[in-house]
Amino acid sequence: MARTYLNTKDPIAALATPQGSGALAVIRTSGEDAIELCATCFSRPGALKGASGYQLVHGYMIDPDSGNRIDEVMASVYRAPRSFTGENSVELSCHGSPTIVRSILLALEKAGFSQALHGEFTFRAFVHGKADLVQAEAINELVRAPGETARSSALGRLSGQLSSRFSLIRSEMLDILAEIEAMLDYPEDEGVERSNGWIARLGKLGEDLNEIAESYRAGRLRQEGALAVVAGRPNSGKSSLFNLLVREERAIVSPEPGTTRDWLEAWIELEGYALRLVDTAGLRESQSSLEAEGVRRTRDLSGRADIVIYLVDGVAGITQEDLDFLASHEVSLKVWNKIDKPECGALPAGWLGISAKKALNLDLLCKAMVGQLQTLDGTTAGGRNGQGQKQAGQGQEQAVLIASERQKTLVDACARSVSSAMKAMDDGTPLDAVALCLREASDFLGQITGEI
Repeated sequence: MARTYLNTKDPIAALATPQGSGALAVIRTSGEDAIELCATCFSRPGALKGASGYQLVHGYMIDPDSGNRIDEVMASVYRAPRSFTGENSVELSCHGSPTIVRSILLALEKAGFSQALHGEFTFRAFVHGKADLVQAEAINELVRAPGETARSSALGRLSGQLSSRFSLIRSEMLDILAEIEAMLDYPEDEGVERSNGWIARLGKLGEDLNEIAESYRAGRLRQEGALAVVAGRPNSGKSSLFNLLVREERAIVSPEPGTTRDWLEAWIELEGYALRLVDTAGLRESQSSLEAEGVRRTRDLSGRADIVIYLVDGVAGITQEDLDFLASHEVSLKVWNKIDKPECGALPAGWLGISAKKALNLDLLCKAMVGQLQTLDGTTAGGRNGQGQKQAGQGQEQAVLIASERQKTLVDACARSVSSAMKAMDDGTPLDAVALCLREASDFLGQITGEI
């Protein structure tokens, strides 16, 4: 029978660092018998078994069958419950050769370890109370962070800041629920003043929940990165600008119109923000079915993009096709290209003038792009969720954002239950119905952290 995450008694082992990523690698083990099992394929079994927690032991990994040395290692010993998983654990620092890593994992398998499932170490940390569900999700988000803002945001969740906020909201909710249940036991104490006090307190909790829910857009933007589409007519300079921003010759640049038929993409980072930059086909009517499909994809991508950078050839000027696109799409940045040419037309109001060929005003364009990202993120003064005025990546976060769709769904459900409780109380509905709404709301919050 295949192993599952619920086989928590099985000793497990896995490579904890990316395969072939450097000179050293770390292999993590965990389980009640992890130290004893590691000792069976370690050159100094007595030293390993006698080591206290948080102690390093030098030695060699050996093949249990042949007794041959595999590699010189440093073994870090952790004793339960003071380890990442809450179990006994040994982490082996070895050389990073894939051959060495495979040989050590095979030796550990012979000693009695099972190959860890994806995320199984984090699952055991949750099971043993070393991390709640919010922190467990943050570990995965931190590992996969595409940029500095994502790293900073995930680290805040991992440190327990978001969990603490949920805990405070749930504690206040349970206090109100306890008072209501006491009122149900002693109805002679019921009064309008008490009900009004509960409504005010629940209103504050509702505001807190809505603020957290609104942070999801910014959290997702940081964690998944933003989609930025470079659009415009053929020969407007889209591919030149794309190459300039990604700092390599990715797109073919040619005076022949319609060179880009499909879209190209690359990831870049601007002041801590991860950006999926897409170069698209030029917008024009074409008899070619291939080019027409590229234009259709351009319009589709532009409709889904977080940022649309629309280029116009300043020499050719604005055409009807440009006007049609600008009227039908929300454009974040209107860019007037080829300002280095003497015949370039005057810069229209509200447009940013650049030269993609000579990199003129590239810094201004990047600054404008970051400004758009900060507006989406809510980190500028007057941003969408008003959660801070510091630029991303500068200084400490003023608020911890949610980036998990699971958390967003449960926060929304909790807010609806709180709103129902307030409405029921305001309508004079019996308190047992109000209590039911609050129990439901507190359970939704408990599901976020894993208490429920």
